[in-house]
Amino acid sequence: MSRVPVIILSGFLGSGKTTLLLNLLEESKQKEMTFGILMNEFGKMDVDSHILNGRSSVPIQSLNDGCVCCSKKSELVKSFEQLLKTNPATIFVELTGIANPEEVMDEMLKKELVSRIYVKSVVSLVDAETISKITSFDIRTTFARQLCSADFIIVNKVDTVENLNRSKIKTLIQVLNDSAELLFTVKGQVGLDHLLTINRTGKKHHKRSLQAIEDMEQQEDQPSYEYLSTIAIPVPIKVTKSMIEEYFFCLKPNLMRAKGFVCLEEDNNIYLVQWIGNRLSWEVFMEYERQPFITLIGVDLNANQAFEKFSQLVRMPIEKLLKMNG
Repeated sequence: MSRVPVIILSGFLGSGKTTLLLNLLEESKQKEMTFGILMNEFGKMDVDSHILNGRSSVPIQSLNDGCVCCSKKSELVKSFEQLLKTNPATIFVELTGIANPEEVMDEMLKKELVSRIYVKSVVSLVDAETISKITSFDIRTTFARQLCSADFIIVNKVDTVENLNRSKIKTLIQVLNDSAELLFTVKGQVGLDHLLTINRTGKKHHKRSLQAIEDMEQQEDQPSYEYLSTIAIPVPIKVTKSMIEEYFFCLKPNLMRAKGFVCLEEDNNIYLVQWIGNRLSWEVFMEYERQPFITLIGVDLNANQAFEKFSQLVRMPIEKLLKMNG
């Protein structure tokens, strides 16, 4: 029995992994290719799987409320086994934004899996706006590990940065990884055929890359993205765009990422709302039919404060919100 290839999609929070996956799935339908998907969501409430389920019918296994390279590690084997029952041609694994791909690949070498699957390639996405503000990776360990382990690096959302210095970004990335293919994109537009040609066989990590990471881990006072927290906020009433925007901004600078589903007063539609940095996006998403909610991801987020501020905005007792949250 031949082993099934696995393509790992990594990338920091808000880099566009799910958008890339949606594009690939749309193209796969035209080519009549069968895929399986394993989604790892850091938050307790699953947003990305709802997005994929609403736009695709491919088999999906979800691991929520933790990172697959640590707290969800023990569930990885079972998830792969369930996907393999659907006989996929390829399995895509979308990692949470703080996952280390190397640790996930180590788990895939377990005896239950090693004879059935193999890592074809590791794809790492970076947000163009985020990386354009970086001068070195000396304080971004998670970010660096994702780039270092990649076979294919996608600098996404280039349309969000005016006069993007591509040469500078390329040089910056090559300090960590000078063997990966590099592509600049808008909205994760990467051809499926192109992606499927990327192979991990024979890839060697440059010694400078490994040394750079070791140096980073020895530095003091570096922000630790490995200890992000997540909070799920129920949104039981119709809201306005301005209310949600005000809410996100009042949680700064601790809030790094927010996403979820809300019903807007403006047109009574369900929207997928996403926030990263200072960018807020809205997309009608009527496929979502459950209770609206927002997932917050950040450093040292205070749950009581987050619920209190939201209860003030929607004029609902905090006790009622907490009860809805379980």
